[in-house]
Amino acid sequence: MLNTPIQAALPAPSQFSAVTDLIKSVFNVPAVAVALHGAPANAEGGVYRSFLEIPLINADEVIGSLRVLDTAEREFSDRDCQLLEGFAKLVVDQVELWAEASRDVLTGAMTRRAFSETLRKAFAARARSHARASLVLFDLDHFKRINDTWGHAAGDAVLKAVSRCVLRELRVEDSFGRVGGEEFAILVANADATIAAEVAERVRRAIEKLPIPGYPQIAVTSSFGVAEATDAVMDVEDWTDRADAQLYEAKEDGRNRISVAPETGPRVALVN
Repeated sequence: MLNTPIQAALPAPSQFSAVTDLIKSVFNVPAVAVALHGAPANAEGGVYRSFLEIPLINADEVIGSLRVLDTAEREFSDRDCQLLEGFAKLVVDQVELWAEASRDVLTGAMTRRAFSETLRKAFAARARSHARASLVLFDLDHFKRINDTWGHAAGDAVLKAVSRCVLRELRVEDSFGRVGGEEFAILVANADATIAAEVAERVRRAIEKLPIPGYPQIAVTSSFGVAEATDAVMDVEDWTDRADAQLYEAKEDGRNRISVAPETGPRVALVN
Protein backbone atom coordinates (compact mmCIF):
# COMPACT_ATOMS: atom_id res chain seq x y z
CA MET A 1 0.00 0.00 0.00
CA LEU A 2 1.25 3.47 -0.85
CA ASN A 3 1.67 5.32 2.43
CA THR A 4 2.70 8.96 2.24
CA PRO A 5 0.90 10.82 5.03
CA ILE A 6 3.41 13.63 5.19
CA GLN A 7 5.63 13.03 2.20
CA ALA A 8 4.14 15.55 -0.16
CA ALA A 9 6.66 15.10 -2.98
CA LEU A 10 5.37 13.47 -6.15
CA PRO A 11 7.18 11.81 -9.04
CA ALA A 12 8.13 14.07 -11.91
CA PRO A 13 6.16 13.56 -15.17
CA SER A 14 9.33 12.08 -16.73
CA GLN A 15 8.98 9.18 -14.28
CA PHE A 16 6.12 7.87 -16.41
CA SER A 17 7.49 8.68 -19.87
CA ALA A 18 8.08 5.05 -20.90
CA VAL A 19 4.53 4.03 -20.02
CA THR A 20 2.89 7.14 -21.49
CA ASP A 21 4.84 6.77 -24.75
CA LEU A 22 3.64 3.18 -25.01
CA ILE A 23 0.04 4.23 -24.33
CA LYS A 24 0.27 6.87 -27.07
CA SER A 25 1.41 4.21 -29.51
CA VAL A 26 -1.24 1.68 -28.53
CA PHE A 27 -4.13 4.16 -28.62
CA ASN A 28 -2.71 6.27 -31.45
CA VAL A 29 -3.29 9.50 -29.53
CA PRO A 30 -1.14 12.64 -29.31
CA ALA A 31 -1.25 13.02 -25.52
CA VAL A 32 -1.44 11.03 -22.30
CA ALA A 33 -1.70 12.63 -18.87
CA VAL A 34 -1.01 11.31 -15.38
CA ALA A 35 -2.46 13.27 -12.45
CA LEU A 36 -1.64 12.22 -8.88
CA HIS A 37 -3.41 13.12 -5.64
CA GLY A 38 -5.86 15.44 -7.36
CA ALA A 39 -3.17 17.60 -9.01
CA PRO A 40 -4.00 18.84 -12.53
CA ALA A 41 -2.83 16.49 -15.25
CA ASN A 42 -0.01 17.87 -17.32
CA ALA A 43 -0.89 16.92 -20.87
CA GLU A 44 0.87 18.09 -24.00
CA GLY A 45 -0.43 21.31 -25.51
CA GLY A 46 -3.33 21.17 -27.92
CA VAL A 47 -7.09 21.20 -28.23
CA TYR A 48 -8.59 17.81 -27.42
CA ARG A 49 -12.05 16.73 -28.52
CA SER A 50 -12.22 13.35 -26.82
CA PHE A 51 -10.65 11.61 -23.87
CA LEU A 52 -10.77 8.44 -21.82
CA GLU A 53 -9.96 8.57 -18.12
CA ILE A 54 -9.30 5.75 -15.65
CA PRO A 55 -8.74 6.26 -11.90
CA LEU A 56 -5.42 5.20 -10.40
CA ILE A 57 -6.32 2.97 -7.46
CA ASN A 58 -3.99 1.66 -4.79
CA ALA A 59 -5.30 -0.43 -1.88
CA ASP A 60 -8.87 0.73 -2.57
CA GLU A 61 -7.78 4.38 -2.50
CA VAL A 62 -7.92 6.65 -5.54
CA ILE A 63 -4.51 8.31 -5.83
CA GLY A 64 -5.01 10.01 -9.18
CA SER A 65 -6.04 9.40 -12.76
CA LEU A 66 -4.69 8.30 -16.13
CA ARG A 67 -6.11 9.99 -19.21
CA VAL A 68 -5.65 9.57 -22.96
CA LEU A 69 -6.57 12.57 -25.11
CA ASP A 70 -7.23 12.86 -28.82
CA THR A 71 -7.59 15.90 -31.06
CA ALA A 72 -10.16 14.01 -33.15
CA GLU A 73 -13.65 13.05 -32.08
CA ARG A 74 -13.79 9.34 -31.28
CA GLU A 75 -15.62 6.83 -29.16
CA PHE A 76 -13.59 4.59 -26.89
CA SER A 77 -14.62 0.95 -26.70
CA ASP A 78 -14.91 -1.41 -23.74
CA ARG A 79 -11.65 -2.97 -24.90
CA ASP A 80 -10.01 0.46 -24.76
CA CYS A 81 -11.18 0.79 -21.16
CA GLN A 82 -9.74 -2.61 -20.29
CA LEU A 83 -6.44 -1.74 -21.93
CA LEU A 84 -6.19 1.55 -20.07
CA GLU A 85 -7.03 -0.17 -16.77
CA GLY A 86 -4.04 -2.44 -17.36
CA PHE A 87 -1.80 0.55 -18.02
CA ALA A 88 -3.19 2.24 -14.91
CA LYS A 89 -1.91 -0.68 -12.82
CA LEU A 90 1.55 -0.16 -14.32
CA VAL A 91 1.44 3.52 -13.36
CA VAL A 92 0.42 2.66 -9.79
CA ASP A 93 3.31 0.17 -9.60
CA GLN A 94 5.69 2.93 -10.70
CA VAL A 95 4.32 5.31 -8.08
CA GLU A 96 4.87 2.68 -5.39
CA LEU A 97 8.43 2.00 -6.56
CA TRP A 98 9.16 5.72 -6.60
CA ALA A 99 7.73 6.12 -3.10
CA GLU A 100 9.85 3.27 -1.77
CA ALA A 101 13.00 4.70 -3.36
CA SER A 102 12.19 8.12 -1.88
CA ARG A 103 11.71 6.83 1.67
CA ASP A 104 14.48 6.17 4.18
CA VAL A 105 14.31 2.46 4.99
CA LEU A 106 15.04 2.79 8.72
CA THR A 107 12.92 5.79 9.65
CA GLY A 108 10.24 6.11 6.99
CA ALA A 109 11.21 9.75 6.46
CA MET A 110 11.98 11.11 3.01
CA THR A 111 15.50 10.50 1.76
CA ARG A 112 17.88 13.45 1.48
CA ARG A 113 17.47 13.46 -2.29
CA ALA A 114 13.67 13.39 -2.18
CA PHE A 115 13.52 16.09 0.48
CA SER A 116 15.94 18.30 -1.46
CA GLU A 117 13.72 18.02 -4.53
CA THR A 118 10.68 18.95 -2.44
CA LEU A 119 12.56 21.95 -1.07
CA ARG A 120 13.48 23.13 -4.57
CA LYS A 121 9.85 22.86 -5.66
CA ALA A 122 8.69 24.82 -2.61
CA PHE A 123 11.21 27.58 -3.27
CA ALA A 124 10.17 27.80 -6.92
CA ALA A 125 6.49 27.91 -5.93
CA ARG A 126 7.22 30.73 -3.50
CA ALA A 127 8.85 32.73 -6.31
CA ARG A 128 5.71 32.31 -8.43
CA SER A 129 2.96 32.76 -5.86
CA HIS A 130 4.72 34.37 -2.88
CA ALA A 131 3.43 31.56 -0.67
CA ARG A 132 5.26 31.43 2.62
CA ALA A 133 7.42 28.46 3.57
CA SER A 134 9.92 27.79 6.33
CA LEU A 135 12.69 25.26 6.77
CA VAL A 136 13.49 23.58 10.07
CA LEU A 137 16.73 21.64 10.50
CA PHE A 138 17.33 19.62 13.64
CA ASP A 139 19.54 16.91 14.97
CA LEU A 140 19.60 14.69 18.04
CA ASP A 141 21.85 15.90 20.83
CA HIS A 142 24.82 13.67 21.72
CA PHE A 143 23.59 10.90 19.45
CA LYS A 144 27.09 9.42 19.12
CA ARG A 145 27.10 8.92 22.87
CA ILE A 146 23.97 6.78 22.57
CA ASN A 147 25.61 4.57 19.94
CA ASP A 148 28.85 4.33 21.92
CA THR A 149 27.11 3.53 25.20
CA TRP A 150 24.20 1.31 24.19
CA GLY A 151 25.15 0.15 20.71
CA HIS A 152 23.89 0.80 17.20
CA ALA A 153 20.69 -1.17 17.77
CA ALA A 154 19.78 1.39 20.42
CA GLY A 155 20.67 4.20 18.04
CA ASP A 156 18.41 2.72 15.38
CA ALA A 157 15.58 2.41 17.91
CA VAL A 158 16.01 6.09 18.76
CA LEU A 159 15.94 7.16 15.11
CA LYS A 160 12.79 5.15 14.42
CA ALA A 161 11.01 6.38 17.53
CA VAL A 162 11.92 10.01 16.82
CA SER A 163 10.72 9.78 13.23
CA ARG A 164 7.36 8.32 14.24
CA CYS A 165 7.07 11.05 16.87
CA VAL A 166 7.79 13.84 14.37
CA LEU A 167 5.32 12.50 11.82
CA ARG A 168 2.59 12.55 14.46
CA GLU A 169 3.26 16.22 15.17
CA LEU A 170 3.25 17.50 11.58
CA ARG A 171 0.45 18.47 9.23
CA VAL A 172 -0.40 16.64 6.03
CA GLU A 173 1.02 19.46 3.90
CA ASP A 174 4.40 19.45 5.68
CA SER A 175 7.38 17.36 4.54
CA PHE A 176 9.83 15.48 6.75
CA GLY A 177 13.18 14.07 5.68
CA ARG A 178 16.27 12.40 7.07
CA VAL A 179 19.18 14.38 5.65
CA GLY A 180 22.05 12.85 7.63
CA GLY A 181 22.80 10.20 10.23
CA GLU A 182 20.93 11.87 13.07
CA GLU A 183 20.01 15.00 11.12
CA PHE A 184 16.47 15.73 9.98
CA ALA A 185 14.61 18.47 8.12
CA ILE A 186 11.04 19.73 8.09
CA LEU A 187 9.51 21.87 5.36
CA VAL A 188 6.69 23.79 7.04
CA ALA A 189 4.32 24.78 4.26
CA ASN A 190 2.40 28.08 4.22
CA ALA A 191 4.19 29.23 7.35
CA ASP A 192 6.38 32.14 8.38
CA ALA A 193 9.27 31.76 10.82
CA THR A 194 7.06 32.33 13.86
CA ILE A 195 4.70 29.50 12.96
CA ALA A 196 7.63 27.26 12.01
CA ALA A 197 9.25 27.96 15.39
CA GLU A 198 6.02 26.91 17.09
CA VAL A 199 6.04 23.68 15.08
CA ALA A 200 9.68 23.12 16.01
CA GLU A 201 8.94 23.72 19.68
CA ARG A 202 6.07 21.24 19.58
CA VAL A 203 8.36 18.64 18.03
CA ARG A 204 11.18 19.43 20.48
CA ARG A 205 8.92 18.91 23.48
CA ALA A 206 7.52 15.69 22.06
CA ILE A 207 11.02 14.29 21.48
CA GLU A 208 12.11 15.31 24.97
CA LYS A 209 9.27 13.25 26.48
CA LEU A 210 9.65 10.35 24.06
CA PRO A 211 10.11 6.85 25.49
CA ILE A 212 12.40 4.63 23.42
CA PRO A 213 10.96 1.11 23.01
CA GLY A 214 13.30 -1.41 24.62
CA TYR A 215 15.58 1.28 26.05
CA PRO A 216 13.81 3.01 28.95
CA GLN A 217 17.17 4.32 30.21
CA ILE A 218 17.69 6.51 27.13
CA ALA A 219 16.47 10.12 27.09
CA VAL A 220 16.65 12.12 23.87
CA THR A 221 16.82 15.86 23.25
CA SER A 222 17.20 17.81 20.03
CA SER A 223 18.36 21.18 18.70
CA PHE A 224 16.62 23.19 15.96
CA GLY A 225 17.40 25.89 13.43
CA VAL A 226 14.60 27.75 11.63
CA ALA A 227 14.70 29.93 8.52
CA GLU A 228 11.89 31.36 6.43
CA ALA A 229 12.20 31.70 2.66
CA THR A 230 11.99 35.50 2.55
CA ASP A 231 12.89 37.84 -0.30
CA ALA A 232 16.38 38.05 1.21
CA VAL A 233 16.97 34.34 0.57
CA MET A 234 18.73 33.95 -2.77
CA ASP A 235 18.24 30.24 -3.47
CA VAL A 236 17.69 26.86 -1.85
CA GLU A 237 21.33 26.59 -0.81
CA ASP A 238 21.15 29.97 0.92
CA TRP A 239 17.91 28.94 2.60
CA THR A 240 19.50 25.74 3.88
CA ASP A 241 22.64 27.56 5.02
CA ARG A 242 20.57 30.01 7.07
CA ALA A 243 18.69 27.20 8.83
CA ASP A 244 21.93 25.31 9.38
CA ALA A 245 23.59 28.37 10.91
CA GLN A 246 20.73 28.63 13.39
CA LEU A 247 21.01 24.95 14.23
CA TYR A 248 24.67 25.58 15.04
CA GLU A 249 23.64 28.52 17.24
CA ALA A 250 21.15 26.35 19.12
CA LYS A 251 23.83 23.76 19.80
CA GLU A 252 26.37 26.38 20.85
CA ASP A 253 23.84 27.94 23.23
CA GLY A 254 23.40 24.71 25.15
CA ARG A 255 21.34 22.35 22.93
CA ASN A 256 17.72 21.26 23.40
CA ARG A 257 16.49 24.58 22.06
CA ILE A 258 15.40 26.44 18.94
CA SER A 259 17.11 29.30 17.14
CA VAL A 260 15.42 31.36 14.42
CA ALA A 261 17.33 33.19 11.69
CA PRO A 262 17.37 36.90 12.67
CA GLU A 263 16.57 38.11 9.17
CA THR A 264 13.33 36.10 9.23
CA GLY A 265 12.16 37.38 12.59
CA PRO A 266 13.45 37.98 16.10
CA ARG A 267 15.84 35.35 17.31
CA VAL A 268 14.39 33.15 20.01
CA ALA A 269 15.75 30.37 22.16
CA LEU A 270 13.01 28.16 23.51
CA VAL A 271 13.49 25.67 26.32
CA ASN A 272 11.28 24.20 28.99
